[in-house]
Amino acid sequence: MINKEKVVSYVKNNQNSLWQQKFGPLDVVIKDQVINEVDLSGVFDKILKLIPDHFLELVDIIYIGNFDFLKEKSVNASYMDGAIYVTNDQESDSDLIDDLVHEFSHAVEENHGYFIYDDGTIEREFLGKRNRLKKILVHEGYEIGQLDFINSEYNHELDTFLFKQVGYEKIMSLVPGLFLAPYSITSIREYFARAFEEFYLGDRVYLKKICPYINIKLFSLHEKGSEEQLNEF
Repeated sequence: MINKEKVVSYVKNNQNSLWQQKFGPLDVVIKDQVINEVDLSGVFDKILKLIPDHFLELVDIIYIGNFDFLKEKSVNASYMDGAIYVTNDQESDSDLIDDLVHEFSHAVEENHGYFIYDDGTIEREFLGKRNRLKKILVHEGYEIGQLDFINSEYNHELDTFLFKQVGYEKIMSLVPGLFLAPYSITSIREYFARAFEEFYLGDRVYLKKICPYINIKLFSLHEKGSEEQLNEF
C-alpha cells in the first residue's frame, strides 16, 4: 500500500524547494526535473485541449518527480486524494501524456463512480469477457486452478498468472478484439481506465466496438459536466 502520510509530509516539508507552475486550471509541482527532453508546456497544452474542464477540475494538483512509492509499485503514476503523482522518468511527451490521461480516468471514476457502474452494464460487459477468456485459456491447456475470474476487483494472483504464465502478448493473440489491452483484464477499474485512454487518445469508433457500454458512459460524462445533468441521462 502507498503510505499517503509520508507522501503528503514530504511535499509539505519540501514545498519551498519545489518548482510550481500553472497550466490553465492545473497546478503542477516539479519535485525533480523530467528526464530526457520533454516539453512540459506542450504536454499540458495538449492535456488542456483533450480533457474537458469539468474533468480537469477534479484534480487539485499534479506532482512530477522521483517518488519511491511509485517505484515500489512498479507504476509510472498514481492518483490519490485529489492529486496525481507521476514519475519524472519519461521517454517522450507522449509517454507523459499517456500517464496523465490514465490518472485523470481514475479521478473521473472516483467522482462519478455511481453513474459509471450503478446500472451494472459495464461490470456485466467486463465479467462476460473475463469468462470468455477463462474458457479460451482452459481450451488452450492452461491450468487455472482456483483463480478468481468472477471478481471485478484487482486480484494479484490472477494478474501474476496472466502476466508471467500466459504472457500479455499471448493473451492478445488468443482474444483479439476482446480487450483493449492486457492490463485492462486485471480489474474493472483498469478496464475503464484503458477505455478512457482510447476515448481521448485513440480511436472512438474502435472503442465503441470493443467497449460499447463504457463508450456510452464516457460520451455522456464528456458532454455533461454536472451530476444534475448526468442524472438526466
